Amino acid sequence: MPGHEGRAHQGGSPIVAGLPLHDMGILVTGGGSGIGLGISRRLLADGAAVTIVGRSAQRLEEGRQVLVAAGADPASIRAHAADMSREDPCRRAVEAASKLRGGLHAAVACAGEPRGQMAPVTQLDLDSWHSVFENNVVATMLTLKYAARALVRAGGGSFIAISSISSTLAARFTSPIASAKAAIDQLCRVAASELGPSSVRVNVVRPGLVQVGRQDLPAEIERDFRSAVVLPRLGCPADIADVVSFLASPRATWITGQVISVDGGQTISRPFDASPWVEPVYGQDGMRGVV
Repeated sequence: MPGHEGRAHQGGSPIVAGLPLHDMGILVTGGGSGIGLGISRRLLADGAAVTIVGRSAQRLEEGRQVLVAAGADPASIRAHAADMSREDPCRRAVEAASKLRGGLHAAVACAGEPRGQMAPVTQLDLDSWHSVFENNVVATMLTLKYAARALVRAGGGSFIAISSISSTLAARFTSPIASAKAAIDQLCRVAASELGPSSVRVNVVRPGLVQVGRQDLPAEIERDFRSAVVLPRLGCPADIADVVSFLASPRATWITGQVISVDGGQTISRPFDASPWVEPVYGQDGMRGVV
């Protein structure tokens, strides 16, 4: 539906039919599980039609069933299997999402490798480094490339990348994922500057530690995370989804180029300590760069 961004005016933007995302078509990569599934659920509840994308058709179908069981209209959900780090599958996924509500009005790039190799920089594995960048930076870049084209054609819209507070907190032994997430942040800042004249807004949400299903963190690392968070709990997908829904909506038409941490205040505290993961593998000498 062209003109969503054109609703902005002095004094505010109307919310149609009581739902902030009414009649909007939105793409969510990584939308079949975890944070992406939580985002999809909120966008649907706020009136959007959502295309969830991921590599696994089975996981996407399971995610779709979860959304329907939560009360979403099955007609407002489309599942499309694609590897978003590959150009042609990414382009086709955006094309599919653009058909659900007569155009694409927002896109959320949530797909990515969540952690990658934990290792001292002197012992990084190049294949693992490439994998982290391909599944995070390349996938986000390609999603942005093709989604931005569709958003421009629709008369404007919102692109939201999901990054991580690792992009700004220099936690030891996390250089692959920290570097990749920092690249996503800067990619989106540059894109916001380029796409502003076409009323396409580009922002980033940086989650802290979000509890999704069964945590695979060692107990001592989870305790350390909890002690580094200012507010007295860890995050949940709804915490991230609330911010994403706002940024996608006409309520945020004068916000672009921003990187917003949703982390319980950890970015004003300290990084987590990955030593319990790393020391058993590399030893104390390896942790300080001895090979």
